[in-house]
Amino acid sequence: MAERTEEERAIVQTGPEEVMVSERKAAVGPSVEDVDVILVPTDGSQCSERAVAFAGSLAKKLSAKVHVLFASETNYAGPWYYFVLDDVVAEKIQKKGRAIADETADRLRRLGVSDVEAHLEEGHPGDVIAAMAETLGADLIVMGTHGRRGLERALMGSVAREVANTSPIPLLLVR
Repeated sequence: MAERTEEERAIVQTGPEEVMVSERKAAVGPSVEDVDVILVPTDGSQCSERAVAFAGSLAKKLSAKVHVLFASETNYAGPWYYFVLDDVVAEKIQKKGRAIADETADRLRRLGVSDVEAHLEEGHPGDVIAAMAETLGADLIVMGTHGRRGLERALMGSVAREVANTSPIPLLLVR
């Protein structure tokens, strides 16, 4: 371990042990003051709407920009099945997704969030959310979770868990 200068440390005597206290900022992770860009994925469900409301409240307090994201999955290769939706169904999903994203952005604006942008992306939601957070330079992802457990979670999966496991961006789950 490299020796620290007097400016970098103060030694505190606590019994037989010495404890170093650094005067430099510790790398303890993100701070709420650093949140300028919030990504809020939505699928229009009740639990994602709670997350949107929370993200809006937080964005107002922090004067942060909010990106609303709807990820439409029209092709899926999972552990138990594979599906490809035909063009008509895929188009309906994308149209509905665009409407959900736009309505959510409008609602955030009515709640007083001044800087809001809506996005529609195609792909597996967990992958899309993690990638968009990086692309947009998000400081925080706020998303809803259904709180599934056991077999239901094993069968249905958890997008929130996937994002938590794959994205380096701080994640706030709202239930």
